[in-house]
Amino acid sequence: MAMARNAFSNNQLGAMSMGGGIGSILSGLFNDSSAPYQASMDQLQKYLDQAKQFQTPFYEAGTSAIPQYQKYLQGMENPSKFINDLMGQYHESPYANYLQQQSRRGAINQASASGLIGSTPLAQQMQQNASNISSGDMNNWLQNVLGINDRYGAGLNRLMGGGQSSANALTDLLSQYGKAMSESAYGRAAGENADTSNILGGLGSLLTGAFLL
Repeated sequence: MAMARNAFSNNQLGAMSMGGGIGSILSGLFNDSSAPYQASMDQLQKYLDQAKQFQTPFYEAGTSAIPQYQKYLQGMENPSKFINDLMGQYHESPYANYLQQQSRRGAINQASASGLIGSTPLAQQMQQNASNISSGDMNNWLQNVLGINDRYGAGLNRLMGGGQSSANALTDLLSQYGKAMSESAYGRAAGENADTSNILGGLGSLLTGAFLL
């Protein structure tokens, strides 16, 4: 009777071990413990791609402005050459030309009324008037050009600033992304190891159960 009870007990234990082993194997095969971590990684990649899409235009604009700004600064490295190059592009404005004509006509009319046509004072006065008009026109032109040049440099500077802000945002985002992906990758690997352990443990239980039967 004792031997029968022991045999029955061994058979029962063997069946229980084999049942548990099958359950562990099935769990390891069909329960993908790494799936939640993979889903998390997929979502992280999705939002990273969206964030990069928003930031990239500003980053690229700032990056492309760097060589332009360097060239802009190099152009003003020699102030005298910079001004001379600018003045080489100067042309008298139509308005200045109109003032020159009006000045000559007025001077001639005044000299005619005073009997000074052809006189030295008339020639000197006309020359002085022409010089004043030309100087004023040239100065106005130069101030306008310098103002435009300053605004151009400031615009490049703002583009670089926006690019730097975007670069900082992307750097911070990538840092957070890398940390989160590392944690998710660790969890995924741990889940895969758990599934493998279940399968191996289940095979061990099956062997144990078969031995006890």
